[in-house]
Amino acid sequence: MAQDVLVTQSLTDPMIEAGAKLIERLDATDSDVRSAFWLYSSDTQTWKLVIASPLVDEKGPRDYYKRIIDANMLASTEEQTLSINDVRVVGTKHHMHQLLASAFGDTPSVFGRRLTGNTINGVFIEDAHLYRSTP
Repeated sequence: MAQDVLVTQSLTDPMIEAGAKLIERLDATDSDVRSAFWLYSSDTQTWKLVIASPLVDEKGPRDYYKRIIDANMLASTEEQTLSINDVRVVGTKHHMHQLLASAFGDTPSVFGRRLTGNTINGVFIEDAHLYRSTP
């Protein structure tokens, strides 16, 4: 059985890999991931994998969290997965999705891009690791 990755104050390679694998599994189940990124909050000193999808707008977050749980069940026994507590789902109207889509929407790929101490349209991003950002 797959084991959950320990999410720490530092973004680790296992966290990045587990996030990428989750996105792959969600893509395989037509989950319409528009934005996906790790976001650090200094207030809570935690990282959250943020996933934006229009399905959250249409069906609500509970339905999408179920998709994540189901996607984690598809993981091979060798894969590490993320706890549902380490993931935050948002709709496409969420400010961070819209901010990143406006900044990177025309970029062919943002996979692996790191934003540390950056400001986009007046919004300070303490730290983030991007997988995808499409309008």
